[in-house]
Amino acid sequence: MTASDAHIHLFAGGYPGRYGHSPAGGDELAAYLRLREAHDIDRALVVGYEGGPRFVGNNDHLAALAARQPWIAPVAYVPPAGPSTVDELRARLGQGFVGLSAYLPGPAEAAALAGWPAGTAATLNAAAAVVSLNATPAAATGLADAVARLDGCTVLFSHLGLPGPHPEPPSVDRAAEILAPLRALAGLPHVGVKISGLYAVSDPSHAWPHAAAAPFVRVLLDTFGPGRLYWGSDFAPSLDAVSFPQTLDLPALAGLSPAKRDAVYGGNLVRALDRVILPDSHPR
Repeated sequence: MTASDAHIHLFAGGYPGRYGHSPAGGDELAAYLRLREAHDIDRALVVGYEGGPRFVGNNDHLAALAARQPWIAPVAYVPPAGPSTVDELRARLGQGFVGLSAYLPGPAEAAALAGWPAGTAATLNAAAAVVSLNATPAAATGLADAVARLDGCTVLFSHLGLPGPHPEPPSVDRAAEILAPLRALAGLPHVGVKISGLYAVSDPSHAWPHAAAAPFVRVLLDTFGPGRLYWGSDFAPSLDAVSFPQTLDLPALAGLSPAKRDAVYGGNLVRALDRVILPDSHPR
């Protein structure tokens, strides 16, 4: 099965993992190239992150990598308030970024995103961009109008919608209740969810196959359907908890037909990326 990965990170200095160094080893790009070959991974959405002093410059690092590695589809990190100007956004698209990445831990950050100017939304829609959101349920509560305005984009919520760690699997009803703010966005056909970061739902995080995450996956399958779910490995942070093959081996998806599994594991992402319209200065 050929896969495409909807959520990875690549840092010039490596992700500062649990033990003070990248769990992927010294060179994250080299490590992921080996994983691509071993697991037949075609493309990857590389999520930019500059939310701390150690990570400043990650956008430029990803732009340089994408120029040499055509399988990389990067989304540029922006603060919750978005790019400072439309010209900045256009410059990022000109560097080969397929969209933006924002981190929204709570209502204040969601309110900042809701304030994105009309020109930002229009530019993203015209590019059919990918917008990757790490948004908690508390943040998702305030995002309906903002996400609705991005109707030309593919808007992806990372890590099952960040339902938080659970030492025991919740009931399906409880999982649905926790994800209610995200489920409320399912009527917007351009919204999808990444089946990624399952280790962050487990307590402890190394408890593969992450039984605590299974009810959330079931709720997302019922709500969004396999056509709007996107597998992601969360390389390299996930490797602090599990092996890379374990990020791929998800029993919660085992009941899907081969065609639907292929969609979740890559087909949906490929279709989203193929929609993106890069500027003429950066041909696909």
